[in-house]
Amino acid sequence: MTDYHVHIGQYGKVYYYADRVFSALKESGVDEVWFSSTTSCIYCKESNAAQADKAIFDSAPTAYELYEDIRGEVQNALNAAVEIGMKAHALYWVVPEVHFAKAVTVKQAMSETAYDGFKIHTFAQKWDLQDARTMALAEEVFSYAESHGLFILIHCGDDDFEKPSLFEPLIARHPSVTVQLAHCRPLKETLEMLKKYPNTVCDTAFVSDDTRQKIERAGFGGRICYGTDFPITHYLSERPNHDPTADELTAWFSSTPAQSCTPQSSPSH
Repeated sequence: MTDYHVHIGQYGKVYYYADRVFSALKESGVDEVWFSSTTSCIYCKESNAAQADKAIFDSAPTAYELYEDIRGEVQNALNAAVEIGMKAHALYWVVPEVHFAKAVTVKQAMSETAYDGFKIHTFAQKWDLQDARTMALAEEVFSYAESHGLFILIHCGDDDFEKPSLFEPLIARHPSVTVQLAHCRPLKETLEMLKKYPNTVCDTAFVSDDTRQKIERAGFGGRICYGTDFPITHYLSERPNHDPTADELTAWFSSTPAQSCTPQSSPSH
């Protein structure tokens, strides 16, 4: 079984080690994962938050240091997956400030690490597509994905700045790029996007059975990807004050309903 929405890395004050996360999933029957690093949520010195707060600035890495840290942990995660016999695909979590600081280009990031796709998180980072630099970056990501046969996972939510329609012009311009609309929020917009754009799919991360069933009844059951958002689910449930062990993660995941039902089949990216 494939889990299309997995995380590793720093989250709050705890760290989720890739080998522990992958092992917990494997024990529950997952043998393939698409993952990204939540370390990408750390502010770099070039971020607006760090520029406005000396305390954040003093402890923040530079944009390039953050990029290198994430690159290292992603490579370690890929190595860990091989060791435990799991197929893993890394997604490059695009942090606009890293690119605005000219720490790295999209092409460089994708050539230096074996990434199989992109992650755009509209809540963790600001994606103001009315801003010329941000739109240019988004276009660069979509164009690269299109020319290299990669897919893009986009965090979607109910607020205006995280609705899937924000990226509609890009999705329309790049019909060969599969775009995973994470969380199916808002449901109405998700259904509209699925209807208008055959290159869109959605996932079950933090999705209720009722929402999933409505998507299926609308005729899009074959475009639902199984995704757990693990271990964010663990963090929000347990609020750990230490780095969770492999045994803790395995016990929690195996005893917790999988946050959403597994669809009969998942679309291929």
